[in-house]
Amino acid sequence: MGKVLNTLAGKLTLQRDLSPEGREINYKGRIREAMQVVSQNMTKLVLLNLFMVVACVPIIVLFGYYMQVQESSILAGYQFSSGIGIGYGIVDNTIEATAAIYDFRLKLFGASLLPCLLLVGLFASGVYYCCRNMLWGAQVKIWKHFFRGIKMHWYKFMLSFAWLGILATGFTCSLIMILKETAIYGAANAGWWVLVVFIGILALLSVMYMLIGQGMYVLYRFKMKDNIKNTCVLVLMMIVPTLFVTGVFAGFVALSFVSLIGMFMLIYMALLGMSVYVLLNLAYSQYVCDNMIGYLYQEDVKAKQKEQERLARERNQAKKKQSQKQNFRASHKKKKKK
Repeated sequence: MGKVLNTLAGKLTLQRDLSPEGREINYKGRIREAMQVVSQNMTKLVLLNLFMVVACVPIIVLFGYYMQVQESSILAGYQFSSGIGIGYGIVDNTIEATAAIYDFRLKLFGASLLPCLLLVGLFASGVYYCCRNMLWGAQVKIWKHFFRGIKMHWYKFMLSFAWLGILATGFTCSLIMILKETAIYGAANAGWWVLVVFIGILALLSVMYMLIGQGMYVLYRFKMKDNIKNTCVLVLMMIVPTLFVTGVFAGFVALSFVSLIGMFMLIYMALLGMSVYVLLNLAYSQYVCDNMIGYLYQEDVKAKQKEQERLARERNQAKKKQSQKQNFRASHKKKKKK
């Protein structure tokens, strides 16, 4: 296991992070530190959360309002009575209506999930940049730093959320097809189940990637290929704690589907929850990067300093020997002249 970790560590691109000089990287109490940052920057976090709520408005409108209105409109065009009078026979469009509802959902989710998540990714780049400064104790001017974060990191976050949007679209559409075929035919094609499981595994790995990678986007100034490579290596090196943290965050999301708790969770997310998640995500990402990239970078700097000192000593010794030889030759010449 140690050899595997050493091999993986050797593939990391090393660089100092963008934090202020003198920041300690090897310390405990990351969660306590993050909670202190939350309490000290409550107003700013509420404002940042408002940005994320704005980014989520299309999702709320499309899936919370428009979808319900359109489904009601679709159902209004079908008959569901067992009979419409003597001599007119039986009219029951349940199957057709069910198919129409699922077809509408398929089109809506297929067409809108990706662009909605791209917008969330754009706003997230500014929020992550501001929360990074809070975590480092640096000055944060919400409007200035939010738009600076978008300017500097928009493409990184939009790439991540584009991939997440593709997975979310594929997973949701496959699940809709399973529900549709089960409702109409009694069972779904096995291929849809295989696709759901496959995309679900990809989504889990992608969430683990984003748990470390999105923080790294703003913590370092790596090229995009180095961001991707370093994140993949760190996920493999820290797979157990990363999987655990992913499960904890997923558990909080799952609570939003519980009736009474879900109401409080939604209120919390609307007021503060999304910006607090970003801050905790950054704290974990920084913890991983500090203990891997930061530690190895410091060791590499120390090794280079020792090598430079060794070379300097060798040069000094060579100069001394050269000077001694020259002095010896000079004294020898003087003796010959005498």
